[in-house]
Amino acid sequence: MRCSICGIEIDSIDEAIEGGWVPYFYDGETDHEFVCPGCSEVFLESGEDGEMEVKAEYRGKITYKDEGERKEHWVMGIMVR
Repeated sequence: MRCSICGIEIDSIDEAIEGGWVPYFYDGETDHEFVCPGCSEVFLESGEDGEMEVKAEYRGKITYKDEGERKEHWVMGIMVR
């Protein structure tokens, strides 16, 4: 997965959890997924509802690396009797 702001990539969810990545945030108009610790420290803050959101001074000024990507998640399951 990759940071929605700077584009840095990480190999696994386990590494992201251990490294302090934020799983999602809101920019005032859109939900975005995954942001690295460096970008979250600079650009994000906890909103009134406790959710992570872009600081007011950066809204509308960030070009997101995840824009235009498909936001579908596929889940596959196998049922055995």
